[in-house]
Amino acid sequence: MSAVTVTRVGQVGVIRVDAPPVNAISQAVRQGLWDAVEAIVADPRVAVGVLICAGRTFMAGADASELGKPPVPPHLNDLVLFIESCPKPVVAAIHGQALGGGLEIALACSHRVAVSNARLGLPEVNLGFVPGAGGTQRLPRLIGVEPALEMAVEGKPATAQKALETGLINAIAEDLEPDAMAFAATLLEVDPAPVKLNRPIAANSFDADVFDRWRTMCGRRKRGLDAPLAVIDAVQAATGPDFQAGLDTERALSLRLRKSPQSTALRHIFFAERATYKVDGLDLSQAGDISSVAVIGAGTMGAGIAQVFAAQDIPVTLVEISDSAAQAGIARIRSNLEQAVKRGKLDGARVRAILERVTPTTDYNVLGSTDLVIEAAVEDMAIKKTIFKRLDQVCHPGAILATNTSYLDINEIATATSRPDRMAGLHFFSPAQIMKLVEIIRTDKTDSAVTATLASMMKKLGKIGVIAGVCHGFIGNRMYQAYQRAAGLLMLECGSPEPVDAALRQFGMAMGPFEVLDLSGIDIGYLMRKALPDGAVHPFAFQVHDRLVEMDRKGRKTQAGFYSYGAGSMNLDDTVLTLIRDIAKKATIAHRNLSVQEITDRCIRALHDEGKAILSEGIAAKPGDIDVVFVNGYGFPRHRGGPMYYGKHVVG
Repeated sequence: MSAVTVTRVGQVGVIRVDAPPVNAISQAVRQGLWDAVEAIVADPRVAVGVLICAGRTFMAGADASELGKPPVPPHLNDLVLFIESCPKPVVAAIHGQALGGGLEIALACSHRVAVSNARLGLPEVNLGFVPGAGGTQRLPRLIGVEPALEMAVEGKPATAQKALETGLINAIAEDLEPDAMAFAATLLEVDPAPVKLNRPIAANSFDADVFDRWRTMCGRRKRGLDAPLAVIDAVQAATGPDFQAGLDTERALSLRLRKSPQSTALRHIFFAERATYKVDGLDLSQAGDISSVAVIGAGTMGAGIAQVFAAQDIPVTLVEISDSAAQAGIARIRSNLEQAVKRGKLDGARVRAILERVTPTTDYNVLGSTDLVIEAAVEDMAIKKTIFKRLDQVCHPGAILATNTSYLDINEIATATSRPDRMAGLHFFSPAQIMKLVEIIRTDKTDSAVTATLASMMKKLGKIGVIAGVCHGFIGNRMYQAYQRAAGLLMLECGSPEPVDAALRQFGMAMGPFEVLDLSGIDIGYLMRKALPDGAVHPFAFQVHDRLVEMDRKGRKTQAGFYSYGAGSMNLDDTVLTLIRDIAKKATIAHRNLSVQEITDRCIRALHDEGKAILSEGIAAKPGDIDVVFVNGYGFPRHRGGPMYYGKHVVG
């Protein structure tokens, strides 16, 4: 069956793309579109065309299998020019997503209509390159320079309503195909000459300093990234007098960046995120239904988890030890939602609907018909075992029991139940309502259908689920311990936490390792290490950390940790520097001035080596899964690809 067909309905030529699952713009689609445009141009009975796609979406971008391979004609940029040259109007009828090359094809059409839930965007910047088929040239001509910069630099899709307001689309359709046909018919009643987006942009239509402002913003918010700055250059080229010169500039930038290390790394993590469920023993077709959820514990994490499910209209029972504790959990959820309202993410009606989905209680007996129970109590093995023993008594036999523990042995927790095959881990990252990462932990006895059900549910929640096995800290926290161990030893060599923090920030981490510990609380790791057997912790790497906690310097919450805090400032003080010097002397570690490169290489090598051990033990299924965890859970710079990718391709 051909990927593109042409039919005629009266004077309307209907070009239909049918290349499941997402109508990716493969060579077959490109050739089919070329032939289809030729056909409607050659048919004297056709006065206007409608370009529409079968399935669940309009063209959602390039064929991922062709990325990185030599292009095969017809090339997308040539196809777009060919569609634009059509002497007859062509209406793009958009549903689902028109992204990247899909939007560039739609921009080549003379008109665009979309259903209300459609999304349109140029996300190429997220893969480290610039649109290469005129997206940065036609978009500012259609909607204006600054709105085009916002779409192309941020790489976030616009809603149909936003697209209508900016002029990106001409109308919102209720019933796409008949409405698109009706819109096309109206074009026959007026001048049918197609609208082309190759006209000059008036100099007085935008602020002259807009490009410098966007470059300054990127330097602050997108530090170290090449593609956003290149996109700005491409859009600026669109303001010149020569349309073809702008296309040439865009194309040169796109081709150069596609081959860059950043783009290669970004594509790696893009595909790794989409492959997390490709692991042995996991078949998502085995997934069961989850129609109700309970969360045990209404603290920061428990409240966040409850909010995640309630926001997807799944009823949640929030269980606490007292009415006041349960109500405090509801207050946490309400506060989170009110913050979302302030950011324009929700309205009051949606807040009320979400809160109505959460029922606080102190009674475990109401959980008899609940499908999934997630424990989010304190990190104490005895407490968790007590909770699961009670859950085992009240929950129905098919219920799935899960723990949100960060590092405790879930195999041991499962012994408190008579159903270890229905037990697993769901390690949400804090804040759960914002962070997309969830480690799905398979115990030694977890049934494969249970894992499939949890994986399927995480997809529905919009989370990135990574399958892991049981070990201390699973993938993420075990890796992070190795990272912090390397940072601790480097601090002893440098004589200060500041050079280590500065080097890792320069590498692209959102914060340095000691800044993170001060923010989260140094005592968290201290308590975790106390639970480990003798010899499990490096004798000197964490001595400064532990001494600081014992001095009641636990980080920002006590106004002092590795740094001291006050009046909005963060400073080093002699107490910490003296402590570092004394412990370094005890460890016979000589002071050295280390380069940024050596500091970052040693930290990433520690991550990479720990990752290899995790793989060899079968805790993670593949290197990409480890990269996904560290990029999405620990602030590893996305454009570096993750610790396994970076360690292999850069550090060596």
